[in-house]
Amino acid sequence: MPATKLDDFQLLSPIGVGTVGTIYAARDRRPDRAESPPLAIKVLHEHCAQNPLIRARFKREIELLRRMRHPNIIASFGGGESDGTLFCVMERVDGGSVGDLLRHRGVLPPLAVASVLGQTASALQCAHNHGVVHRDLKPNNLFLTLDGQVKLGDFGIARDLRSADLSAAGMTVGTHAYMAPEQITGDRSLSGKADLYSLGCCGFEMLTGRPPFSGDSAVEVFEQHLHAAPPGLLQAVPSCPPPLAETISQLLAKHPDQRPFNARAVQGAMLQVLRPAESSDPAIGPGPDPAIAGRLPADDPGRVQLTQCIDDRRGATTRREVSWKVLAAIVLIMVIGLAAVALWTR
Repeated sequence: MPATKLDDFQLLSPIGVGTVGTIYAARDRRPDRAESPPLAIKVLHEHCAQNPLIRARFKREIELLRRMRHPNIIASFGGGESDGTLFCVMERVDGGSVGDLLRHRGVLPPLAVASVLGQTASALQCAHNHGVVHRDLKPNNLFLTLDGQVKLGDFGIARDLRSADLSAAGMTVGTHAYMAPEQITGDRSLSGKADLYSLGCCGFEMLTGRPPFSGDSAVEVFEQHLHAAPPGLLQAVPSCPPPLAETISQLLAKHPDQRPFNARAVQGAMLQVLRPAESSDPAIGPGPDPAIAGRLPADDPGRVQLTQCIDDRRGATTRREVSWKVLAAIVLIMVIGLAAVALWTR
């Protein structure tokens, strides 16, 4: 779906607003695209479009998404600049994000966490195979379909190891609560192991309701990432399967060499948690990187739990919206009634 100009699309309601852009639900206007899948379009804020670094990162994100095709990575259908407006056309994902689930529920069931980690690890392996380090892995960037499929998005500050880094030497980029020690120190030899550390932070938060390290300032959080041991996971969540807790502990190792060998190894570990009876099957175990969503059917217990969590959040949101509408209707009726009484008694 080549995207040449923004006028080819009708922008509908906003579905997300960030620091550099707004994401809109969208529809393709072109007659031959009437059957196109649901779309989302990210439009760079006008004031951000004047910043050369932000412009460069936005254009590179379009290119990176075009390069990476994977069922657990947000699909890009192109983009560019139209009449001075930078935009990116993507698939629309309607289940919210893992961050939304955590704000609604506080924590997720252990098997749902294993499903999220396994699917995300599959996405990361694809990115790392293409020389891309995400650098901003966090619950808000893990998007969800209605049937529990994870979609990794927002590659805005990703590092492309096959081209020059857009960040200045030694510059720290990322989100404080999820940054690997080597990311904090601005290590120029940064690798995909940094994303694995961030994945461990996400796993810890999904199980406990908070990141492993927090503080009143970035300096305080950085100091903990660099030197403090994370809290004991099994003590905080006794119901957590030990292999899941062990994998998260390995992901949170301070030194990259002490973390799992790669994202594929994490995916395999999560498969053991989710389907222990099948994890020894050589057709499922070691081998080329498959998408875990393709290996695990929709009735996988972790994905079933994740789908239930999504349905519960969407139902609660709908009930709140209905409640506000009912309240507004009641207020309107009362106002009309009072006005009618006032006119009648004149």
